[in-house]
Amino acid sequence: MGNALRVPTDTANANSVQQRQHFAPAIPGVYDPKGRSRSRVDATASILAKEERRRANRRSMDGVWWDDDVEDGGDEGEALHVSEEHQECSICFEPLCKERTAVFVDENDRRTCIHFLHERCARGMLAVVGANCPICRTTCAGARGVPFPNEDASEWFRLCDFNGQGKLSESEVLSIVRAQLPIDWKKFAHDLPKIWERWDALGEGFVTKEALVATPGGLLEYVSKHYSGRMRDYRNVPHVTEKFKWFQYWDEDGSGSLEKDEVVRALVKTFGIQSDVEHLQDVRSVVENIWCVFDGDDSGGIDSQEFLVEDGLGDAIIAAFAADMRSRAAASRMNQQG
Repeated sequence: MGNALRVPTDTANANSVQQRQHFAPAIPGVYDPKGRSRSRVDATASILAKEERRRANRRSMDGVWWDDDVEDGGDEGEALHVSEEHQECSICFEPLCKERTAVFVDENDRRTCIHFLHERCARGMLAVVGANCPICRTTCAGARGVPFPNEDASEWFRLCDFNGQGKLSESEVLSIVRAQLPIDWKKFAHDLPKIWERWDALGEGFVTKEALVATPGGLLEYVSKHYSGRMRDYRNVPHVTEKFKWFQYWDEDGSGSLEKDEVVRALVKTFGIQSDVEHLQDVRSVVENIWCVFDGDDSGGIDSQEFLVEDGLGDAIIAAFAADMRSRAAASRMNQQG
């Protein structure tokens, strides 16, 4: 990973609990945290109960946090990834609408999952870490860039039509809008059921390509005209040494805890490494490998106490930042001497 985020990982890498937990922290029967299987406590039930409480504490001004459509390839009640909530690429955590997007496909050029990323990031990630979606871990054969509708409406629709049915559901339309238009997607999600019939005249629950891209009168045109943007500008980010302020700043949903991907996102934005895909993946790997060291109650999130405690995650981040600055300074001196 170069010299950034050098956090001691010996304990985590040698920890059998961490090895069983990796990528699947709440699957029944997969792991028992900290050897609790030796006690009378049902470890799986404990984990699921804590996860339920954590989700219940998540707050949103408009209540839009969930992707409830089963038919689009997601699971009912599945929480959106932090990058989807913020309309960002799940690799670099920059707004999706800033660059051309891509989807993952199989050997037959059919989509393997519902997620959108930046084309640049998707191709870079596949070259670095292999063929899996970073959000859902679904295996793929490659990435396919999604053209803009005004470039090739047919190919755009084909790649957006996850099930290949020739029509899109409300949830699929919402996923597209969230990924490709710089608007307040949560307000649109709130309004969509009320305005849907304008383009679904027969009440079938689906819209066609023509209803989406028609000019004038298409759904995408309507959305672009009637909904303003809601992109947060990340300025005045607290210094990592101000642990309490840093934690509060990145606890954007007000849940009182930071989940694994929220921490990765915060580190990426704090250290300004959005353009280096290999570096991004290294940061993600380190966080995943050491997570159980800091998530002492196995809740799936790091609360303020676990973050602020001495030698907790906050101190690990500070140490990593200091190591990175020392390395950069040394490299600069060597360049000057050379």
